[in-house]
Amino acid sequence: MQFKLKEDDILDFLELNFPDQTFEKGRLLVGQNKKEPLDVYYLGKDFFAVLTVAFNTFEYIKAEPLDYSLVKEIRLKDGLVYRKMIIETEEIAFQYGTSKALLSDFQSENYNRFIQGEKSRVIFKDGNFV
Repeated sequence: MQFKLKEDDILDFLELNFPDQTFEKGRLLVGQNKKEPLDVYYLGKDFFAVLTVAFNTFEYIKAEPLDYSLVKEIRLKDGLVYRKMIIETEEIAFQYGTSKALLSDFQSENYNRFIQGEKSRVIFKDGNFV
């Protein structure tokens, strides 16, 4: 049982699951939807994946590659207590409200780097990071 999500541990796990890929720090964002399992997204320049993590124990459940071509837009919004992430595809919009108190060693720093001090920002659109 882990008590905190750690970026190095997650990147190691992704490397084991996707040995053909190269992973770098600063590209992980957590999607949280109440007490459902967490979705930790790796937003690489050329590789997109999600790691599903148990909410209470932070144990890794599964890692899956995703396809950027299916994503219309990824938008971040900074709220008072929660940070929102919306991943929009043609069929559905995945909406997450991640607590600012989430126990991780990377979420705040990575989120702030992606949102660049704005209250709301589209970080990915039409197949490219913006």
